[in-house]
Amino acid sequence: RGLSTSSSYLCVPLLTRRGLLQVYAYAFRAMVKVVEFRIPLPLKTKEYKTALPYVVARCSEELSSKGTGDKVDILEDKPYDDGKTKGTFTHKVFHVSQRIPEWVKTLLPSLRNTTLEERSWVSYPRLRTVYECKLLGDRFRMEVLSMHHDGDSGNNENALGLTEDELKIREVRRVNIREIKNVKSVPLAADHVPKSVDRGPIGPDWLEDGKTKPLMCCYKVVKLNVALWPVQEQVEQYMLRTQVEKGISEIAVRAWAWLDEYINMDEKGLEEFKAGVTQRLAAMQGESSEIKEKKGDEKVIDEDGKEEKKGLSELEDDDTPTCHMIPEFKISAVALSRIAGARTKLATLLDMFRKPLNFGGNTTSAPPIVLEPKVPPAWVPDLKVTHCTGCKKEFGLLVRKHHCRGCGMVMCHACTNQSRVLSQYNEYFGPNPQRICKECSAEQDQMEAKARRRAELQSKLRSPQELEIRRQIRERAREFAKEQAAKRERERSLSISLRIMLLFAILVVILAVYLAWQWSELGFVSAMYYESVDSLRPASTTRIQ
Repeated sequence: RGLSTSSSYLCVPLLTRRGLLQVYAYAFRAMVKVVEFRIPLPLKTKEYKTALPYVVARCSEELSSKGTGDKVDILEDKPYDDGKTKGTFTHKVFHVSQRIPEWVKTLLPSLRNTTLEERSWVSYPRLRTVYECKLLGDRFRMEVLSMHHDGDSGNNENALGLTEDELKIREVRRVNIREIKNVKSVPLAADHVPKSVDRGPIGPDWLEDGKTKPLMCCYKVVKLNVALWPVQEQVEQYMLRTQVEKGISEIAVRAWAWLDEYINMDEKGLEEFKAGVTQRLAAMQGESSEIKEKKGDEKVIDEDGKEEKKGLSELEDDDTPTCHMIPEFKISAVALSRIAGARTKLATLLDMFRKPLNFGGNTTSAPPIVLEPKVPPAWVPDLKVTHCTGCKKEFGLLVRKHHCRGCGMVMCHACTNQSRVLSQYNEYFGPNPQRICKECSAEQDQMEAKARRRAELQSKLRSPQELEIRRQIRERAREFAKEQAAKRERERSLSISLRIMLLFAILVVILAVYLAWQWSELGFVSAMYYESVDSLRPASTTRIQ
């Protein structure tokens, strides 16, 4: 009531449902998540300049050959000069619809042609990449800024010149390639030793001992904004965990593992390699399109005996099966195909709901080695915890509480994104994957590795000589154990006999002392008796001795 006319007029739209939704959308659109990744590598920035396009091109080819890669259209690839920097500008379109589950695309047909546009400005050692999606419009934007420094282990606090507001909301994540163990088809970074250069292996303290040369650090700042209320936080965390951080880690590990293959490659050789990959990818896409066209055609024999290729929609009604339950009712081939497709989609959707839900990030199948049964730790009560035990983030409406099944601590979803079978707790949790934190996952890996090595040693085929030596060792061990047992038995019997003799001697001494005391007491009494008798006798009476 105390507001003026103009101010109350401005507040009227906010009281409506549409006004509130606009306020919420504006507020969440303004919240940008800033995450900085620091990736130290035992390389030079000059080598990493070659490694980055080499690794990206090779991974694209490998994924496409397996049928798991995204189709990429390169719209522009040209040099640019904006007056401040010079470099290369690329514009790509990724067809990411196949990453979306089929049942989701059935419910939302607009997702079938989803694309992701990438615009990149490469001016080494500085890079800038922007990702946008036309389907989401202003509700999705991701910008990645990169900077590379030689002789740096990741201690530069503002390598990309962020503003003070961005530094306040920035989250720093360090990526150590020695700790990454889930990259397929490449050796572990900790065990890899290049053949063409004198480097490696990477030790536990390779970033702190000062002996690792050369050394560089790649700084990547990701500015992500997903304005999808109320799941903005969950979507951003999922994208950072499964797409951004996983991709950055894999590229870093592969750059170190494939060092021998590109270290002697110049710019001309790199361009030839990229051109060859582009040709092979185009050939793969052409073959896949031909196969799809062949699958969509059917052979029909006409009256003259010639084969004609016709699509499914061109089949005549006379060749379609008839439903005999209702007279003179025919089902066309197109309708049959639609019904079959709908049944398949429905079965897939039902199977998805029948399976137990698993909200973990990385799922590991049940290990072949079953550990010894144990009792799981007690869970920490929810009411006693207000911050995540791992990252110290405060719990709230969007940051929910989760218990780690390995240690029982209360953590957020990002800290308990591992999901695996805990065979030592099968009696309590069963054989299904359980949510655990990163530390418990690493400890579980160590326990399973020890059990697996023990099982391999027990199941390993041995030669007759080795078996004979092992038999002799076992016999000697049994004989030694018998000798030790007999020796302990003799010592035990000897100690018992000594104790008995000592006890007997003590009893003899006590008996002798008692008898001596009794004898002395008897002599004293007899002397007193004789003295009393002598005093009672008359003086004339002679004492008989």
